Amino acid sequence: MLNSVNRLKKNKEFNYIYRKGKVVFSKFYNINYVKTNRKDSKFGISVNKKVGKSVIRSRIKRLLSEVIRHNLSNIVVNNYVITAKNEIVGKTYHEIEEDLLCTLNKAGLLKNVETL
Repeated sequence: MLNSVNRLKKNKEFNYIYRKGKVVFSKFYNINYVKTNRKDSKFGISVNKKVGKSVIRSRIKRLLSEVIRHNLSNIVVNNYVITAKNEIVGKTYHEIEEDLLCTLNKAGLLKNVETL
């Protein structure tokens, strides 16, 4: 799980990023982000009820949270909201991690660009 320093918690923070931020599209999710002056990135994970029942939605949130936590040092400091799509259901940790890093790399949001 992400540290509380790295989590978006308030609805107004999510809404600000949706309104003012830029969007990067992936086959599994959309990533909205806004530049910030803080030293730490903040992440919010949103999974719509259309994706599945609560057990499935919670699993997706946990997987995304772990992928972010393990790669936090490589991600550019911004505020992010990741909104999951239906296609993410049933995907493994490694598939989600590969797609997230590839998407962030294409958007120029990775610090240390490695061969993916």
